[in-house]
Amino acid sequence: MSRPTSAPERVGYREVLANREFRALFFGRSLSTAGDYLARAALMIAVYERTQSAGLMAVTFALTVVPDLLGGPLLAGLSDRYPRRTVMIWADVGRAALLLCMAIPGMPLAGLWILLIAARLLDTPFTSSHTATMSVVLTGEHFVTGTSMNLIVGHLGFALGYGFSGVAVGWLGIGTVLVLNAGTFLASAVLLRVGLAYRPATAAGTDAGPWLASLRSAVGFVARHRRLRVLVFFPLLIAVSMVCETLAVPYAAQIGAGVAVAGVLMAGNCVGIVVGLWAYSRWVKPAHRSRLMAPLMAMTCLPFVVFVLQPGVWAGAALFALAGVATCFWVPLGAEYSQTAPDSRRGQTIGLLFTFMRVTQGGAVVLFGVLAESFAPSSVITGAGVAGLALCALLLVAWRLANSSGGSQQPA
Repeated sequence: MSRPTSAPERVGYREVLANREFRALFFGRSLSTAGDYLARAALMIAVYERTQSAGLMAVTFALTVVPDLLGGPLLAGLSDRYPRRTVMIWADVGRAALLLCMAIPGMPLAGLWILLIAARLLDTPFTSSHTATMSVVLTGEHFVTGTSMNLIVGHLGFALGYGFSGVAVGWLGIGTVLVLNAGTFLASAVLLRVGLAYRPATAAGTDAGPWLASLRSAVGFVARHRRLRVLVFFPLLIAVSMVCETLAVPYAAQIGAGVAVAGVLMAGNCVGIVVGLWAYSRWVKPAHRSRLMAPLMAMTCLPFVVFVLQPGVWAGAALFALAGVATCFWVPLGAEYSQTAPDSRRGQTIGLLFTFMRVTQGGAVVLFGVLAESFAPSSVITGAGVAGLALCALLLVAWRLANSSGGSQQPA
């Protein structure tokens, strides 16, 4: 009698880093991510110091996000039409050149904004090429672990970049910070050129046709695939967590703690995300993921409901951290989404998900901010938790139906 097929084993960081090509992808992305967040925050500080306008600082922040909405549908397909290593290298070199231009003393504010938009537009083809290449370099559980490592670096880069931006500008000046960021992009380009094998472009047929035809092809593929068309909506649950960053300062003011300690609340969620990603990849076995999925999804929102009691700063930070820990539920789902699409249109398909995540997160920030104008921040946070739990139930039902019907791709 044949033995049953064993379940896949958990893969550790050391095993993934043993892959030479992944090391180039990982360390190159880590360098540029840390520098990018530092430069973005430093640029906002510099704009405020120059203009003394919170509105213009907000515009600068918006310009770091808005290009992603256009880049996803329009530029992600470059990672399928051209060799992905080439796309990543030129995106890094292009961003480095734009940052060096931004560092020119006396650059007008309008010029800074134009250069910033251009630099952010290049992020989409780089990210799509990076994820699509990683899904070829790593497969199965190795890809899940690699995805977790990249997410950890992304959130650490966010926390450290924004946390040290003020100090960096004070010590070095905005020009030096931008030059250093340009250096991280050039270092990333060198690592990719040396450590990553050349692979030809993957697009073929309708995927290499006119831009709109390529986009329609990718959208149609996701729409026809039962599991993918459900997976694409899971980032809505992650968008609920944006209530942490949006209302940390108003909530601190509401409970009389003062805005000076709001950073504790904001850091709580980010720290929780990093801890959750690390613990998930370290201890959760692949065979246990399906059982943990529903509890983790619910836990991303349940701590927000407790804010009806208006907890203090440290208790609130702990609740935000707990919600952050639970977002690790997305790791295997995101990995499945990336690896399910055929390689010929994988970059474009990943770009669509990336855009949807940006749109929903940006929309959540606006929604929570508007609601906080009419309701107490604690009420908005509580409401976000309740709405998130309802969304969680809907997603789980849809996911179960997609799995029960086989989750197969329909004929093209």
